[in-house]
Amino acid sequence: MFLLLITSFVLSLGIMGLWICFNWQGMIFEPIAYSVEELCYTYGLPHYLLKPLWSCPTCMSSFWGLVFYLVYGHHYLGLTEMLVAMPITAFINTLFCILLNKTTDEGCG
Repeated sequence: MFLLLITSFVLSLGIMGLWICFNWQGMIFEPIAYSVEELCYTYGLPHYLLKPLWSCPTCMSSFWGLVFYLVYGHHYLGLTEMLVAMPITAFINTLFCILLNKTTDEGCG
């Protein structure tokens, strides 16, 4: 149980760091995010496809949780444990978003 919570928290911190790099002004991946979003609008692709990649920290827990599991997590977590860790990570990310909205100008949305 402790390992599951630690994994969820570490995954959440990584996801929030990645989200900040794509979404806050002046961050390293912000130009890439704008370019890809512009391509989506140009070609009529739905914007919700970008949510699990970098647009929504809560949504990112599913995609990046799967990436984490495939790369590293399968060594010490079972698939059912990882399926439990993803909603826990989504919840932690939501709490981080609430905190960011209250403490920063950039916010989380």
